[in-house]
Amino acid sequence: MLETDESYRNGAERLCECCGQPSQRTWCMVNRDGSPYAVFFAACYNHGEVRESWIDVVFGTWGQGTDYTDHVTFGCRFGPGAGSELPGATAVDAAEVAPDGPFYGHKLTRSEALAHPQIGEFWEVVDFVVETDPLVHQHHYGHSPSTSR
Repeated sequence: MLETDESYRNGAERLCECCGQPSQRTWCMVNRDGSPYAVFFAACYNHGEVRESWIDVVFGTWGQGTDYTDHVTFGCRFGPGAGSELPGATAVDAAEVAPDGPFYGHKLTRSEALAHPQIGEFWEVVDFVVETDPLVHQHHYGHSPSTSR
């Protein structure tokens, strides 16, 4: 079972580099069965009438000092797709705006991600984030996750 570790949650507001509008960002550790599993970073934007989020998920070993050699990062855009106003997720090159560094490990390109053995786990975490993260859920659905059930 996936759950967030709220002691690792944080957020920030920044201006979008392409349009100058404010964007909201959040990040949090995700646990699986009580153990650290992944970290997600989500940035929520309003580009005109289009609400979209860019979500990166870092998998690897956690709690072992600063050894990030097994870390791998996936990325996706969550928002309306071609011909539909309903949001959906599309794999993208991971963590493009994040600085290169050992924390992110190997930042997968879209094609690498789609062929990676952990792609199913990545989509599971993305679904979990969209369903349960207060900022991301509110941004796309207009209500908090607790009122959506």
